[in-house]
Amino acid sequence: MEVEMRYIRLPLAWAVSYFLVFPSIAYTSPGHPPIGVLTVAAHAHLEEATAFPGLSVFEGERLSTEEEGRLGIRVGRSALTLGESTEVELISVSGTVHIDMSAGSVHFFAAQNEGLEVHTADALVRPATTQPTQGAVALLAPKVLEVKAEKGSLNFQFHEEFRNLPEGQTYRIYLDSPASPEDATGDGTPRAGRSGKVIYFIVGAGVAGGTAWGVAEALRGGNAPISPARP
Repeated sequence: MEVEMRYIRLPLAWAVSYFLVFPSIAYTSPGHPPIGVLTVAAHAHLEEATAFPGLSVFEGERLSTEEEGRLGIRVGRSALTLGESTEVELISVSGTVHIDMSAGSVHFFAAQNEGLEVHTADALVRPATTQPTQGAVALLAPKVLEVKAEKGSLNFQFHEEFRNLPEGQTYRIYLDSPASPEDATGDGTPRAGRSGKVIYFIVGAGVAGGTAWGVAEALRGGNAPISPARP
C-alpha cells in the first residue's frame, strides 16, 4: 500500500509544482499580453477551436462565426460583436486596435481615447474623433460595403479617397466602380454621390445610442430603396 501511495504522490506533486512555477503558460502567449477577451460566443471559433466566453484573444489569432453564429470581444474599454459568417483578425497598430475583416459584419463601440479601426476590401473605417463612437461595417460583396454611423461620425478611406460619414446615416458604398457617361454632368464632372471610383448611397438612418454589447445586426444587402448621398 505504501509503495502504491508513493507512485500516486509523485506525479501529483510534479503536476502541482509545474503549475505553481509556470502558472501562465496555458493562458498567455510568450512575450505578448492578450489583445482582448471573449464575452459572448455562439457557433463561433478561435482559430480552429470552439470559442467560449472568457477565452483570451492574442494578436493575429483568427476569430470566426458560422451561420447564425455570434461573437463578442472586449478590447480594453471598447467592444466588438461579430455577426454571422464573419472572419476577422485583431492587430495592435501604434496603440490602435486594427480589425482585419475578410468576411461578414462587425459592430463596434470605441471608448473615449481608444483607437479602433475596421479594415476590409482595402477600405478603412475609423471613428472621426476621440469621443465614444459606435458603428457597424458589413462586407456585402467583394467590392460592396455597408457602413452605419450610429453614434459619432466615421472617417472612411479607400486608397486616396477620403470621406466623413456623419452620425445617423447608413451608407452603401461601391468600390472600384468605373465612371460611365450617364454618371457625368454636362461639364464631365461626376454627379453627386460619386467621388472618383467610389459611389456612396444613403440607404437608411442609423440608430444612435444603441448598445454595443448587444448582438451585432447582420446588415442586409436586399432590395431596399436607395438614394444618392449628398457630396
